Amino acid sequence: MSATYRTLPLLAAVSLATQSFAVGAQVLEEVIVTAQKRAESLQDVPISVSAIQGEKIQDAGIPNMAALADFVPNLHIADAPVNTNIYMRGVGSGNNQGFEQSVGMYIDGVYMGRGRQYRAGFLDVERVEVLRGPQGTLFGRNTVAGAVNITTASARAGDELDAMVMVSAESFDGRLVEGHVGGGLSDTVGARLAVKYRETDGFVDNTLLGRPEGSIEELSYRLSLNWQPSDDIDVNLKFTQSDYERIGSNTTTKVFLNSAERDQFVPNRSAFANTAYSIMDVFFPSFTEETGREFTSFKDNGFGRSTEDGIGIGLNQDSSDNDLTNIVANIDWQVGDLTITSITGWSEYQYIDGADVDWLPLQFISRDDDQTFEQISQEIRITSPGGEFFDYVAGFYYDQSDLEFDRNVTIDTNFDGLFPEFISAVTPGNPPPSLVPQNLLAALTGGAYNMNQVARNHRYQLDSDSWALFGQGTFNFTDTLRLTVGVRYTEENKDVVSTQFLSDLNSGLTSPGDSFFLHTIQATSFNAYAYDYRQARTTDALVPSFNLQWDVTDNSMLYASFSQGFKSGGFTAADDGNPGDLAPTTFPCAPNPDFTVDLAACYDLTNPNEDFEFGDEEVDAFELGGKHTLLDGGMTLNWALFYTEYTDLQTAIFEGLGFVVKNASGSEIFGLEVDALWQATDNLRLGANFAYLDASYSDFDDGPCTAIQLDANSDCSITAGNPLSDEPSLYASDYSAAAFFEYLRPIGQMEMFVQGEANYRDSFQSAGDNDPIDVIDSFTKVNLRIGLRTGDWEVMAYGRNIFDEEIYMQSYDVPVLAGSHARVMEESAVWGARLKYSF
Repeated sequence: MSATYRTLPLLAAVSLATQSFAVGAQVLEEVIVTAQKRAESLQDVPISVSAIQGEKIQDAGIPNMAALADFVPNLHIADAPVNTNIYMRGVGSGNNQGFEQSVGMYIDGVYMGRGRQYRAGFLDVERVEVLRGPQGTLFGRNTVAGAVNITTASARAGDELDAMVMVSAESFDGRLVEGHVGGGLSDTVGARLAVKYRETDGFVDNTLLGRPEGSIEELSYRLSLNWQPSDDIDVNLKFTQSDYERIGSNTTTKVFLNSAERDQFVPNRSAFANTAYSIMDVFFPSFTEETGREFTSFKDNGFGRSTEDGIGIGLNQDSSDNDLTNIVANIDWQVGDLTITSITGWSEYQYIDGADVDWLPLQFISRDDDQTFEQISQEIRITSPGGEFFDYVAGFYYDQSDLEFDRNVTIDTNFDGLFPEFISAVTPGNPPPSLVPQNLLAALTGGAYNMNQVARNHRYQLDSDSWALFGQGTFNFTDTLRLTVGVRYTEENKDVVSTQFLSDLNSGLTSPGDSFFLHTIQATSFNAYAYDYRQARTTDALVPSFNLQWDVTDNSMLYASFSQGFKSGGFTAADDGNPGDLAPTTFPCAPNPDFTVDLAACYDLTNPNEDFEFGDEEVDAFELGGKHTLLDGGMTLNWALFYTEYTDLQTAIFEGLGFVVKNASGSEIFGLEVDALWQATDNLRLGANFAYLDASYSDFDDGPCTAIQLDANSDCSITAGNPLSDEPSLYASDYSAAAFFEYLRPIGQMEMFVQGEANYRDSFQSAGDNDPIDVIDSFTKVNLRIGLRTGDWEVMAYGRNIFDEEIYMQSYDVPVLAGSHARVMEESAVWGARLKYSF
């Protein structure tokens, strides 16, 4: 820590030395952002901000926020089969759909409250601003790590016609068509229509199914209207629809224990784990070799032994079907020198996911999610004109949301017929498969419970509403010294209904079952129970912020800030976990004479355990930074030093059988971010950014246990815990960096351009139990583009990840199979060509 802060005098000295850089140089264009709810130059905003222009997003082929994270220091966003991981400066929301986001996303001023909304592709974007550090005053709750502020292109009344069409073809039969048309319909009305279609076969080779997987088909469109009935009123209305479908996934098992390793590391593995491992040994002896192949999977995706008869387990094949809708109405009304702004937002999505969550060539475990979300929000604020002794922004905010989902987790203990064949093969005399137990449950119960498939069905409904009052004022003491003070008060209410029933083939896999064996096996093997929880909670918070800003020269500014924030608590959306009356993995209920069970007579189905509700997360953040314009406007150099303390950090960790949700006592984070841009010549622009991060848990001695620890002590998480104090937190690379260039050269009437970037990330921990197997190695991703443009035409060839580096973004335990791990792969090398016409 001391080494990092010893760099402060050197960095601060930059601001005093800017006068010496008065040499001739080309001038960078000014970047305008709205990070403080008013249009300002990026160099004047006393916040650590990265701004990426829409043209850069389009040229670099950045399809969504997950891809954009490569370009932003200390930002990690990655899609996994059942969640989206969004982390900034080592803090994020974890894998639980009951969590609010730690990094809030705002599209045209409207808060997008769920991680799934990060998956929507970019469409006709004007600018993306990434604000690092808590943004509680102006952006509200659930921005304890930062905020992403996306501004889309708008229609403007009175503008001339503007249109563009772009067509791309790339590796894996990838195709993209994108375009927009817009302009003034009259002096008071403008309209703009943007459309994007993208498809690809996927970069993962599924060698079991003999086909590529991870195919994507996406269609998005946006209609924007602008109405200016007078010089004082400006009304913008935008409707956006996005449909996204993925078949297969880019997740596969990469660490698979052989027989000797199992006996060494997980000798006490369950009967389910031992059976699955043994079947793999007999029928897929070369599976370990398959796990070593790059960009390859070897899994059945829910089809079992044949794709011809459709899926054999669950409700959907491994896939994701998403429909997202956003509507925003923005009204700016000039009243004298004041601006009154109203932003009304309505957002909705539905997705249906199927996941082959054993990630093996076995018909074993599937998970299906059907989730809907709807939110309405309203913000009204008043903004002073600026340039006065006291400048201010103040307002009121309200939102209401409804989250509902149905989840089905199915387990096949017949393994699509492999179990009896396996028993036959390992039994002396090799009796016919038809004469041995047909499934593991029959074998475990001596034939009393002959059931091929069992399931648990979870329904979760969360209703939330919140309101807030906020204000931020700046005292301009002199032309060079100003103090900004802000405060926000928020109240929030949540009501939840979380119910679950267990089922089997006798009851129907989507209907409640009352078999004693069903409930006993689900409880003792998977810590899964029937329950009916109904809870409510209310919270409120007052969060302040302070920022002192000093303009050392006309081209150099220093700032120091302190801010607080909070992320509201809630109720876990995990479907496993014991009710409050029962110890984990126990089932003390007695069977009826017909081997049914009366659950209500055994335990209180309405009483959750203490982990069902989690508390608010709070943060104190200190930041010291500078923004400097050098070389007569030819270079910008921005930096920030920060120290952040989190208390009651919300965590959700998968422990092999289920998810554990708890509040860690705290974490401490400090680091440095540097961002530089240089217009070296008329033809050459260079840029680079760098980040150092030290993020660790400050007090977390009862952390979740690894699979190996749980095998040694099944009560590890209850009695001992995994001491994670001073251990690194999730997705926190010690170092990350990016460098890019753009070179232009006139060739007759045309212009050649060459662009590229290299993005580096140091190793990071991707699993909440800090299992060393789940550490992701460092990587560098290099992209390159070359093209010609003339007048309205442009042609470009491009490559992403041109050195074809296999990159993982997450690693975690394979369910049930203790000791084995699956990983999420990033895109392999992609080569393509693009034709663009503007008119």
